[in-house]
Amino acid sequence: MNPLIIINVNMGSKGHRIGRLIASCKNVLWYDHKANGSEPWERCNGILNSDIAQWHFDRRFSDNSTIPPVLEYARRSGYEEKPKELHEKVQATSWRAGGDNLIYVTSSNLDESREYMNGKHLVVLDNNYDRFMKTTWYFRVGKTKKLISELYTKEECKTLLDDTEANYRINLSLDDFVIDTIEDLYDIDNFVLMCDKFDLEFDEVAYNKVKEALG
Repeated sequence: MNPLIIINVNMGSKGHRIGRLIASCKNVLWYDHKANGSEPWERCNGILNSDIAQWHFDRRFSDNSTIPPVLEYARRSGYEEKPKELHEKVQATSWRAGGDNLIYVTSSNLDESREYMNGKHLVVLDNNYDRFMKTTWYFRVGKTKKLISELYTKEECKTLLDDTEANYRINLSLDDFVIDTIEDLYDIDNFVLMCDKFDLEFDEVAYNKVKEALG
């Protein structure tokens, strides 16, 4: 199994904020490129869509090494959807950090991401079309930096969100940790339960810093 905590979350449902919370754990690597914020409680600045979403992050580290885009995001953005180097890069990055886990936020189908990514899954069942239309609708993606609103109609986006939620519910596993929204992880007891399930080392000081920053 890869040392990956995969956050399966619908677009517009605060997946990157959830990723920052999980990155507060002692044995989870943070994508610490300065544009992401050197710590998970620091806002991003200068990455794609940072003008709209201050808590987004990309998969870059301070040494400029990266983890590639995969599956749904890669398809939408014009990249190879199942790059062979994903597993090698994840394993090598984890090894250099002494065995720490990496986080990966994806809106791909749960069954597809489970088969390809081979990690542990936090599944978020939230389906928030209103928030999607206020945020993600205005995001730019991929090589062309096209707006989501240029790639899809509103009706297609609503269908996509509904289909993704349905896929999550159909493909849930007892090995997954399932939440409704990010609010569930603002409950410290629930967060510790997730840490226990995924063998993560809870850091209360760092967790509170992220939680306070996210507001």
